[in-house]
Amino acid sequence: MGGANNDEFPNSESQQLIASVAHELKSPLTLISGLSSQLQNPAIDPSQYKQYVQRIQFSSDRLLGLVDSILRGYELEQHMLELNLEPISPQLMLEEVAHELEPHARKQAQLIAVRGTRHNQTVMADKGCLHAVLFNLLDNAIKYSLPESTIELEARLRRGQAQLVIKDYGLGIKKTDLKKLFEQFGRFQRPVPQWATTTGLGLYIAKQLTEAMNGSLELTRRKDGSSFLVNLQLSHQASLFEL
Repeated sequence: MGGANNDEFPNSESQQLIASVAHELKSPLTLISGLSSQLQNPAIDPSQYKQYVQRIQFSSDRLLGLVDSILRGYELEQHMLELNLEPISPQLMLEEVAHELEPHARKQAQLIAVRGTRHNQTVMADKGCLHAVLFNLLDNAIKYSLPESTIELEARLRRGQAQLVIKDYGLGIKKTDLKKLFEQFGRFQRPVPQWATTTGLGLYIAKQLTEAMNGSLELTRRKDGSSFLVNLQLSHQASLFEL
């Protein structure tokens, strides 16, 4: 018999990616499975039934958001992603993602506050990619923010660029871990709250997608948490404003 073709088996990096993706998706799938089992109980209270259905709907939406982000990251690495850069309102995108993930924050008694700007502003971005970036960053902020804290979102102007800010109040990130933060398989010793399950893969994807849109992703460390900064080019249709 001939030897096995090594190409048929995933390499160590592929195996690590598969494991990371599986870990990222396990939490919402486990919740959906558990709640679905509870719904089969004929003695379930109607008000509890409605609550379970809402949580299943939210977990399904969050799962779709995570899958979309992972697929876009894969397509980008395989040079398959076709970007459609167009003028987009960052304010509206922040409000949209905040609305989608608000039920997730509510489980930790957290609030999501979107600060408005005084003037309209548009950036050159791909709508799907920008949604994936903000979804990942806000999902990450919810995981690491303290219960009963407020996560602040803001679109502002900095150094001739639009800057989208996701500011959390939580456990923070050590200075020694900054270099590993946006690596695909970077491991760092950030304290993980008991309610959080994460691989950090979303931050890597967010950085790659932001750079594909000619932008940059930064992190500002604070004593009471972290601020992620998405820097994007203003479109020619933008109305510049002063803070």
